[in-house]
Amino acid sequence: METKLREGKGSVALRKSEPLRIRTELKAIIYLIPFLVPFAVFYLWPVLRGAWMSLHVWGIQGMEKYVAVANYKKIFANSDFYLYLWHSLYFVLLCAPTVIILGLVLALIINQNIWMRTLIRSVFFLPYVLSVSVISFIWLRLFDAKNGPVNAFLHLIGLPGDINWLTDHRFVWWAITIATDWWTVGFVMVLFLAGLQEIPTDQYEAAKIDGANAWKRFLHITLPGLSKVMKIQIFYQIISSLKLFGQVQIMTGGGPGDTTNTMIRYIYVTGFKKDMFGLASAQSMIFCFIMLLIAVIQFKMTDRKDG
Repeated sequence: METKLREGKGSVALRKSEPLRIRTELKAIIYLIPFLVPFAVFYLWPVLRGAWMSLHVWGIQGMEKYVAVANYKKIFANSDFYLYLWHSLYFVLLCAPTVIILGLVLALIINQNIWMRTLIRSVFFLPYVLSVSVISFIWLRLFDAKNGPVNAFLHLIGLPGDINWLTDHRFVWWAITIATDWWTVGFVMVLFLAGLQEIPTDQYEAAKIDGANAWKRFLHITLPGLSKVMKIQIFYQIISSLKLFGQVQIMTGGGPGDTTNTMIRYIYVTGFKKDMFGLASAQSMIFCFIMLLIAVIQFKMTDRKDG
């Protein structure tokens, strides 16, 4: 008898909690609407539209013919796709490590009690608020082979000052990397600086008492303390470097030759220069899948390390 009463009370409580749970979920959905609507309009719908366009021959006047996966076959059969994909990955290998290391070094310096620390931090962060177009035009002038300040400075200190930074395939990628690092290092520095300020100072004091030098304190306290920030930095910088376009478009135009043509510029030229929007959409979908694959690999690797 008592068992039946308990079961009856439990079912009544369950029925009462069901409307409460539904109301809670509805409230959550309502709170998410301000995010879901822009997400659907400006991200989800363009992706679905691009996937649909990639299955067609699509010109400036709109859809012309359904071709299924013919655009994808055409891309994989073209050697330019693999060349431009390698260029994008090569820039990741150059830019991501250098900007992370520079940002970490600057954060370590500014984290010390140095004179005019706030001003120095602002000076390094200032370029990040500028657009990629402004940054690219600035460095286009700085790297000018004849009248550029970079070559003038090299000549002043006794180094070869006749380097063709933007037309010589040996130096052009380094020129783009320097410009990009100068532009983004302030953002990296600020994130690392925030991470450094979260590390308890008593850990450093205890390490000093135990006789640990600066290098050991960096290896055993600073780096582990910055592990979460470092993972975010690596993920963001890899994705950001893969999307290289503005610097190449303005500073080199993809040259010399095809040396600095990247996947994003490849898509741009196919769509807006050749008016082949269906093929450009297919290129975009493939490149999107590659970036998602890289992101998944990164997450798997970080989860494995955390475990």
